[in-house]
Amino acid sequence: MKKTLCMFIFLVIVSLGFLSNVAFAIPTLQLDIEGGTYDEESQTIIAPADSFTLYAYLKPDLKEKNTVMDWYYISAAVVPKTGPTGSDGGSFTFDFGDGGVRTTPLPGDGNNTIEVTDEMVYGFPPLETIVDLQGWDKGDLKPHGIFDTYFAEFGFQFTGAQISPYNTQDRAISGDPIPDSGNGMYYAAFTIDTSNLLDGYTIHFDLYNKKLKNCTLDKDCDITQFAPFSHDAESKKVPEPSTLILLGTGLVALSLWRLKKGKG
Repeated sequence: MKKTLCMFIFLVIVSLGFLSNVAFAIPTLQLDIEGGTYDEESQTIIAPADSFTLYAYLKPDLKEKNTVMDWYYISAAVVPKTGPTGSDGGSFTFDFGDGGVRTTPLPGDGNNTIEVTDEMVYGFPPLETIVDLQGWDKGDLKPHGIFDTYFAEFGFQFTGAQISPYNTQDRAISGDPIPDSGNGMYYAAFTIDTSNLLDGYTIHFDLYNKKLKNCTLDKDCDITQFAPFSHDAESKKVPEPSTLILLGTGLVALSLWRLKKGKG
């Protein structure tokens, strides 16, 4: 009996330790937004305003799946899904500074302003060598409710800037500020402005690398790592025009009811 009880207690302790490690695990790649909050429905960190700072994080993998020497990529995708015929959705800016490069082969002047959808590619990230082959294969990010849609891709490398490691999902849920010191997790910061998007559109951000497992083409194998869905980021949600109309109608009706009640 004592043996059984001891074994039970041992198993409980081991299980709690395992769950603790899972709960506090910090992914290799993450995204966060300054002042961003966590949306439970979409499992995404949402920006507090049209203009914001987007952070990409790297906690180097001990098995060298992700190192500081690698190139990393962020896709900026149109939400809701926009069909292959495309449409004019306004524009947004993605300022990645001197250390990055816009990898999407686009028309236009090549600056940091992206026209939606004229200067984007339709399909699934990562960007294929042959752009016409953007349909999903196992080397691509999973759809996770975002793809296939139009996206632009930006490549960059992490510099020596570091902060203390943290889980971006936990921070967004708690509302704590982003750490501004420490070491152990590399970061890169990007300035985003979505104020020129048309109503109803947002931009969804994914972070990944393009390392392949013993392959030369992503269609033949999985990419090594990408930020998990719950650690993705998205620009501020703007209500659809119809939603704004309904909201406005409701407010007018409420005001008239209060006025009538006051007179009565």
